[in-house]
Amino acid sequence: IGDASVNLLHGWLNGLSRRQGAISNNIANIDTPGYLRQHVNFETELQRQFSGGNVQMAATNERHFTAGSQLRGQLGIDPQQLLTSSRTDGNNVDIDQEMVLLTETQMQFQAASQVMSKKLGNIRTVIQG
Repeated sequence: IGDASVNLLHGWLNGLSRRQGAISNNIANIDTPGYLRQHVNFETELQRQFSGGNVQMAATNERHFTAGSQLRGQLGIDPQQLLTSSRTDGNNVDIDQEMVLLTETQMQFQAASQVMSKKLGNIRTVIQG
Protein backbone atom coordinates (compact mmCIF):
# COMPACT_ATOMS: atom_id res chain seq x y z
CA ILE A 1 0.00 0.00 0.00
CA GLY A 2 3.01 2.25 0.45
CA ASP A 3 2.07 3.50 3.93
CA ALA A 4 4.91 3.37 6.48
CA SER A 5 2.52 2.71 9.37
CA VAL A 6 1.06 -0.35 7.60
CA ASN A 7 4.59 -1.65 7.00
CA LEU A 8 5.45 -1.06 10.66
CA LEU A 9 2.32 -2.88 11.81
CA HIS A 10 3.07 -5.75 9.44
CA GLY A 11 6.59 -6.08 10.91
CA TRP A 12 5.18 -5.93 14.43
CA LEU A 13 2.61 -8.66 13.70
CA ASN A 14 5.30 -10.82 12.04
CA GLY A 15 7.63 -10.49 15.02
CA LEU A 16 4.87 -11.25 17.50
CA SER A 17 3.91 -14.32 15.49
CA ARG A 18 7.52 -15.58 15.58
CA ARG A 19 7.69 -14.88 19.31
CA GLN A 20 4.50 -16.87 19.88
CA GLY A 21 6.03 -19.78 17.92
CA ALA A 22 9.17 -19.70 20.05
CA ILE A 23 7.12 -19.62 23.27
CA SER A 24 5.06 -22.57 22.02
CA ASN A 25 8.27 -24.50 21.32
CA ASN A 26 9.51 -23.69 24.82
CA ILE A 27 6.30 -24.93 26.42
CA ALA A 28 6.26 -28.07 24.26
CA ASN A 29 9.84 -28.88 25.31
CA ILE A 30 9.43 -28.21 29.03
CA ASP A 31 10.45 -31.80 29.84
CA THR A 32 13.16 -32.21 27.17
CA PRO A 33 16.56 -32.62 28.86
CA GLY A 34 19.14 -30.11 27.61
CA TYR A 35 16.59 -27.94 25.79
CA LEU A 36 17.50 -24.24 25.81
CA ARG A 37 14.60 -21.80 25.65
CA GLN A 38 14.14 -19.72 22.53
CA HIS A 39 13.47 -16.01 22.66
CA VAL A 40 12.49 -13.67 19.84
CA ASN A 41 13.58 -10.06 20.34
CA PHE A 42 12.43 -8.18 17.25
CA GLU A 43 11.50 -4.74 18.60
CA THR A 44 15.05 -3.36 18.46
CA GLU A 45 15.54 -4.48 14.86
CA LEU A 46 12.10 -3.20 13.83
CA GLN A 47 12.82 0.18 15.39
CA ARG A 48 16.23 0.29 13.70
CA GLN A 49 14.70 -0.40 10.27
CA PHE A 50 12.17 2.41 10.57
CA SER A 51 14.55 5.00 11.96
CA GLY A 52 17.39 4.69 9.45
CA GLY A 53 19.56 2.37 11.52
CA ASN A 54 20.86 4.98 13.98
CA VAL A 55 19.08 3.77 17.11
CA GLN A 56 21.24 3.35 20.19
CA MET A 57 20.16 2.45 23.69
CA ALA A 58 21.05 4.97 26.34
CA ALA A 59 23.54 3.54 28.82
CA THR A 60 24.17 5.36 32.07
CA ASN A 61 26.63 2.72 33.21
CA GLU A 62 29.29 0.86 31.20
CA ARG A 63 27.95 -2.44 32.54
CA HIS A 64 24.55 -1.93 30.86
CA PHE A 65 23.70 -4.23 27.99
CA THR A 66 23.75 -2.91 24.43
CA ALA A 67 20.90 -3.39 21.96
CA GLY A 68 20.77 -6.64 20.01
CA SER A 69 22.13 -10.06 20.73
CA GLN A 70 25.19 -11.80 19.40
CA LEU A 71 23.46 -15.15 19.97
CA ARG A 72 20.76 -14.50 17.37
CA GLY A 73 20.24 -17.32 14.88
CA GLN A 74 17.73 -17.79 12.12
CA LEU A 75 14.53 -15.73 12.21
CA GLY A 76 15.80 -13.63 15.09
CA ILE A 77 15.52 -16.46 17.61
CA ASP A 78 18.01 -16.54 20.47
CA PRO A 79 18.71 -20.24 21.13
CA GLN A 80 20.06 -19.57 24.61
CA GLN A 81 19.04 -17.54 27.58
CA LEU A 82 21.66 -15.48 29.35
CA LEU A 83 20.45 -16.69 32.74
CA THR A 84 21.64 -20.10 33.89
CA SER A 85 19.31 -23.01 34.48
CA SER A 86 18.53 -24.20 37.98
CA ARG A 87 17.50 -27.61 36.66
CA THR A 88 19.94 -30.48 36.71
CA ASP A 89 18.93 -31.74 33.24
CA GLY A 90 20.13 -28.54 31.52
CA ASN A 91 16.64 -27.41 30.47
CA ASN A 92 16.18 -23.71 31.23
CA VAL A 93 12.45 -23.31 30.49
CA ASP A 94 10.42 -21.74 33.30
CA ILE A 95 6.72 -22.45 32.68
CA ASP A 96 5.58 -19.43 34.71
CA GLN A 97 7.78 -17.08 32.71
CA GLU A 98 6.62 -18.63 29.42
CA MET A 99 2.94 -18.29 30.32
CA VAL A 100 3.41 -14.61 31.23
CA LEU A 101 5.26 -13.99 27.97
CA LEU A 102 2.59 -15.86 26.01
CA THR A 103 -0.20 -13.76 27.54
CA GLU A 104 1.73 -10.53 26.93
CA THR A 105 2.42 -11.52 23.32
CA GLN A 106 -1.22 -12.41 22.70
CA MET A 107 -2.38 -9.05 24.06
CA GLN A 108 0.16 -7.18 21.91
CA PHE A 109 -0.87 -9.18 18.84
CA GLN A 110 -4.54 -8.40 19.47
CA ALA A 111 -3.78 -4.68 19.86
CA ALA A 112 -1.64 -4.60 16.70
CA SER A 113 -4.25 -6.46 14.65
CA GLN A 114 -6.99 -4.06 15.84
CA VAL A 115 -4.85 -1.07 14.82
CA MET A 116 -4.15 -2.71 11.45
CA SER A 117 -7.85 -3.39 10.93
CA LYS A 118 -8.76 0.24 11.68
CA LYS A 119 -5.97 1.52 9.43
CA LEU A 120 -7.11 -0.66 6.52
CA GLY A 121 -10.73 0.37 7.20
CA ASN A 122 -9.71 4.02 6.88
CA ILE A 123 -7.94 3.31 3.60
CA ARG A 124 -11.01 1.44 2.32
CA THR A 125 -13.23 4.41 3.26
CA VAL A 126 -10.97 6.83 1.38
CA ILE A 127 -10.96 4.61 -1.72
CA GLN A 128 -14.75 4.16 -1.70
CA GLY A 129 -15.33 7.86 -1.14
